[in-house]
Amino acid sequence: MPRAKGVKNADYDSKRRELLDRMLPRFARLDQERPSLRQLAVAADVTAPTLQHYFGDRTGVVAALLEEYRRRGEARLGQVSQANGDFAVSMRDFAHALVVGMQAGAAVRLGDVMAASLCEGLGDPQVSPLALAHIIDPAVDALVERLEQHAARGEMIQADLRAAALMLLSPLLLAVLHQDQMRGCDSRHIELRGLAEEVSAAFVRAYAARPSRAG
Repeated sequence: MPRAKGVKNADYDSKRRELLDRMLPRFARLDQERPSLRQLAVAADVTAPTLQHYFGDRTGVVAALLEEYRRRGEARLGQVSQANGDFAVSMRDFAHALVVGMQAGAAVRLGDVMAASLCEGLGDPQVSPLALAHIIDPAVDALVERLEQHAARGEMIQADLRAAALMLLSPLLLAVLHQDQMRGCDSRHIELRGLAEEVSAAFVRAYAARPSRAG
């Protein structure tokens, strides 16, 4: 019996995930230009019409890739959002974990996806909100949730926690991108773990609550 029009194959979702898995490494490759729909199809070992069947146009493919990468990282984001130890220890651990996580030698590194997302978002206004929603903002939101726990304990001064999160994240993200994805390590080496230590310590000095003085 033929399949009714508009009804998806039983393996539609699994096939879609398989295609995304094949395309993610090509999407995150920064030694080549932003991939076209045809190039992504080659990476997935299918034709461009097949990608259009599962995702629509190129923007739909990129949106699905960003969403898939976020889905894979949800457990990690959950861990990042939990405060561990006192304020100083927690911020130091967060900074070190971010640097290590951005550089982790997986098939698709977080730093590469972050860089590809920025390239896509800056180059295409249709992709900009998708890159924010699936890659940039989840990292900020996880840190905000962590900071909220420290604020609730009275370990932080009153502050805009989202702005505070950006104050900690921004120099660390920029430093890793500078060293790895932009090859800055070849000419202007930065000791990233030392930088993480310094940035987190400065953040704690700026945002830690001061002990109250007795009468």
